[in-house]
Amino acid sequence: MRGCRNSSISEVFLLLLLLPACGASVADFRVRETEVVIRSDAAFTSTADFPMRVESTLDAALAYWGGTWRHLAGVTITFEGQRHVACGDRLGATGCFDGDIRVSTRDAGFTFLCVEETVLVHEVGHAVIGDRNHLDARWMDFTSVFAQLDGRRGYSDEGEVACPIFVSVWRHPPAR
Repeated sequence: MRGCRNSSISEVFLLLLLLPACGASVADFRVRETEVVIRSDAAFTSTADFPMRVESTLDAALAYWGGTWRHLAGVTITFEGQRHVACGDRLGATGCFDGDIRVSTRDAGFTFLCVEETVLVHEVGHAVIGDRNHLDARWMDFTSVFAQLDGRRGYSDEGEVACPIFVSVWRHPPAR
């Protein structure tokens, strides 16, 4: 019996060690009650100010959508290095909210320079109001979020650079 018990404990320990290798994500950091996972080599994801920038971008997005941090409690946000993220049956998605948020750190042909350039603000909208069909008029505005986030620095492989925000990345016309 003793040998079986030790084997069981050893197997559980081995399973716990291998779990991250089986696709389970381990948070790189937390912002309040939200876990953040980085699966990207975009320069901005490895800077010292990245956690603060994620938090301030989420603050601006939550204010815009009329949400609170409760909307993101228990959510995992993953920054993906691929151009597209998995999102159910949607092909070519650069962001997704399905209870968790996934955003690409790339666009057609280039890597974003800062978190504010990604579709994170857009996906927070889905977390707060849902609206899969983008019927709410706010999907075409974003003026106040832009004003709050514009002018921040970005990061390339060569160092600090400007980070121009294009609100067209966040916008979505209503589905017909």
